[in-house]
Amino acid sequence: MMPTLVERRTFLQGAAVTGGAAVALPSIFADQVGAASANSTNILLTVTLAGGNDAINTVGPFADGRYQDLRGSLALSASTAHVARDGQYFHPNLRRLATRFRRGEVAVVQGVGDPLKDHSHFSNMARWQTGLPNGAIHRTGWLGRWLDANSNAAFTALTVGGQGVPLHLRGASSTVTDLPRGGGGLYGADTSDRRDRVMYTRLSRMARGSTGRPWVDAVADVNDQAIDAAQAVSPAYNIELPEDRFHSDMLLSARLLNLNLGTRVMNVWHSGYDTHDNQVDGNPAQGDHADLLDELDRGLDTFFTTLNPSIAPRVTVVVYSEFGRRGEANGSRGTDHGAGGTMFVVGSGVAGGMYGSPLNVRDLDDRGDFKVSMDFRRVYSGLVEHWLGGDPDQVLGGSYNSLNVFAGQAPGPAGPPPAADDLQGRAEAIRARNNARRSDNLRYHSPSF
Repeated sequence: MMPTLVERRTFLQGAAVTGGAAVALPSIFADQVGAASANSTNILLTVTLAGGNDAINTVGPFADGRYQDLRGSLALSASTAHVARDGQYFHPNLRRLATRFRRGEVAVVQGVGDPLKDHSHFSNMARWQTGLPNGAIHRTGWLGRWLDANSNAAFTALTVGGQGVPLHLRGASSTVTDLPRGGGGLYGADTSDRRDRVMYTRLSRMARGSTGRPWVDAVADVNDQAIDAAQAVSPAYNIELPEDRFHSDMLLSARLLNLNLGTRVMNVWHSGYDTHDNQVDGNPAQGDHADLLDELDRGLDTFFTTLNPSIAPRVTVVVYSEFGRRGEANGSRGTDHGAGGTMFVVGSGVAGGMYGSPLNVRDLDDRGDFKVSMDFRRVYSGLVEHWLGGDPDQVLGGSYNSLNVFAGQAPGPAGPPPAADDLQGRAEAIRARNNARRSDNLRYHSPSF
């Protein structure tokens, strides 16, 4: 019994996705797992707030009378918010993030955006994810190009949630793995059914031999790789995940990092920020935007509290959105597309504080948008240079004044990795299986992936 196309697509959209639409096969997974115990390096998780987050109501001058006048029915009260610094407040629903800020673990980057002032979701997100100068859009993304220069292993780059590989993780040759939200469909992970067990065993045997038919052999290798990978990540799914999608994805991300599979970069989506209407519900601290920020707050907190303490110091989260919202409310209890926004960089290695110029409620542009005072590529440049240890000029295609939000930590080894159940035994078994295969460098191209 061969797996159906649907079953194969259920796992990792065909095991892995690369910038060239090729699936990197056999030995790279085992090599990466085996190397994880000796290569404990920094990790970056990007959280994409898709839709354009209302930055001034995320962190803003809620006690300023001009803010109150500008925002009208959308204005938040400082009395229910969380004090940040310099007259700025966190939204009432960002309680946990505000607590981390007071511990010095959150950098709030203000006035950040794209100087081009493009209000299109599609082209603006593409530029944020491409990261090239002068608004250039390319088929590769900023972290994908960093990956091209650093690694091509199966689990070095992950995106969680089964929504496809985002542009900023796509490189010319690097491999990115798209993991689904639910673990029940991981092809090769569940061997409780005898028929499945027989099928997986036969596929593995096929991969260790040769039928003399290259396409049959390639299919056997692809399926065997999927089985190996599913069994390696399946422990992360051995938990009942929350119904809240973002919360679920962040919990799963932390559990995957705890497996110590050699992951360096990850992405999680949080959608719904295009709040043209019903942004608030009577009370400005209630409504769609408040609900989204509550999900963000709980998800980030769950992520950091779930991380193994020996991994947590190596992990930084950057939260961004393609643009902010306009200063004044529209006629539908919402806000329209704007310009200047706010980013968060979160982690114990961060030198917490306020960076950049606050969004100025007294100095809007001629369209009524908050002005962009910092090019987002300065933040990317700092993340590449000071956290990932890469060459920001090479990655971003230009030179920027890197914004360093870190507490003087050099990128690289940071203490011993955690023990991860039987990870080493699994790696040895996978390596032994791979050594018996016909070709460790086989690449299989399939239009179905």
